[in-house]
Amino acid sequence: MKRYFIGALLAALISEPLMAQGYTQRNRLTFTPLENGVRIEGETGHGARGTWCAAADYAREKLGARGYQDIYVSEPRVRGLGRPNAVSFTLDPSGLTPSDVFIVGTSLSRKGARLSVDHALTFCADLRLPNR
Repeated sequence: MKRYFIGALLAALISEPLMAQGYTQRNRLTFTPLENGVRIEGETGHGARGTWCAAADYAREKLGARGYQDIYVSEPRVRGLGRPNAVSFTLDPSGLTPSDVFIVGTSLSRKGARLSVDHALTFCADLRLPNR
């Protein structure tokens, strides 16, 4: 009995770091953990709203963000043929010039664009994303 308990405890301790690396809540998206944030690569099929939804969900589930906290674009998406379709988000505004998002479609290409976690999560209800 004691061996099973120790085995289960070790499995739980090992699996937590692996789960953070393999967060795949959305099809066609790759999540790479960053310090206080995440890099999201791929397309949701729902444009910027889908990406903000995924970033807010990750911030809440994996980073423990509260709904009132802002998430910021720390490394904007760079458009162009052959470029990675990635954008990085952070909970830490240090080194950024925060700006409110008024037009969601262009927000992923602006460093410092921000939305609250709760606001970004409202986009999830409008989308029919896999695994949601």
